[in-house]
Amino acid sequence: MRGAVFLAVLVAAAALGAAAAAAGEGRPAAVEVDPRWRFPSRRLRDAYVALQTWKRQAIFSDPRNLTADWVGPGVCNYTGVYCAPLPTGPRSRGGGELAVAGVDLNHGDIAGFLPPELGLLADLALLHLNSNRFCGVLPPTLRRLRLLHELDLSNNRFVGPFPDVVLDLPALRFLDLRFNDFEGPVPARLFDRPLDAIFLNHNRLRFQLPDNIGNSPASVVVLAHNSFASSAC
Repeated sequence: MRGAVFLAVLVAAAALGAAAAAAGEGRPAAVEVDPRWRFPSRRLRDAYVALQTWKRQAIFSDPRNLTADWVGPGVCNYTGVYCAPLPTGPRSRGGGELAVAGVDLNHGDIAGFLPPELGLLADLALLHLNSNRFCGVLPPTLRRLRLLHELDLSNNRFVGPFPDVVLDLPALRFLDLRFNDFEGPVPARLFDRPLDAIFLNHNRLRFQLPDNIGNSPASVVVLAHNSFASSAC
């Protein structure tokens, strides 16, 4: 009976995550900002909205209380949130301005899903969420993360087809999706992306090894514990 109840909760959470992602980029923010607060920049205000929406609307369980201090406008002081000045240069926007550059909640055992508002973290360079209980599908708004360099979603409960959104991240170099429940084919163009590492093992992916797999510059590509074959088979 316990197993059946847990499974029902998991399925409902996954459905909620999928529904939130499908709501699209135009969905109104779930968090209101106190008008008395003054943020150093629009970037940090957007980060507040993103992180508070995640905490209040999309995290169901946080047994290690990693998000307990996610309170108030000082997002750079939140546990697992790292800020850094934006790069300066002739083509940079907001050079030197403080922004949220990383979120690391590894090994938090957190249950929930990824809300569309995470797309507001437009300056994020790394997102590390391994060894949690996040479920559902990845929101398409993640394609706004044009500076994202490392994406580690391993050892969670994400579902659905291969998340094509990762193919639209121009700065991405490290991709770790292992130990989830992604299924179906893997787009061949993944192996044309300038990735240094690709981990897809221990999912439910079913695909033929594409002819362009040798195009990948990655120093490591791990596909074990899926169903795959050579295109010559």
